[in-house]
Amino acid sequence: MEKKLKLVAVVMLGLLTVISLRAWADNTESKHLLVEIDYGGVVPSRTVEAPTIKGRTVLEVLETVAEVETHPVGEYVFVTGIDGVYGKRGETAWYYTVDGESADRLAYSKVVNDGIKHIRWRYEQDVCSEKVDGKK
Repeated sequence: MEKKLKLVAVVMLGLLTVISLRAWADNTESKHLLVEIDYGGVVPSRTVEAPTIKGRTVLEVLETVAEVETHPVGEYVFVTGIDGVYGKRGETAWYYTVDGESADRLAYSKVVNDGIKHIRWRYEQDVCSEKVDGKK
């Protein structure tokens, strides 16, 4: 009987160890997502695979795959250049989508979650400056 109890205890300890290791791996394992950068025809577009780490923002993911320039305005941070392609206020700007949906916040504050598969950055006509400047 004592041998059976020891065997059961060893088996239970083994199972708990496996379950704990799986839970740890799920929390620390980085998954990948696609980051597409469309330079608006200035240079060829490219798509790269980037690691997704819980708690990382869209901006931090972009910084792992490209050279990024930002500009703080008050408490906000705007992406102004990617790989040497810079926006021009009132003319062109950088925008991003997540899984085909328009962003609901700036990249520095949008946290990437496990469900995100694709981030697309586009260099295109600046449609926000007019709204901010009160011209439209």
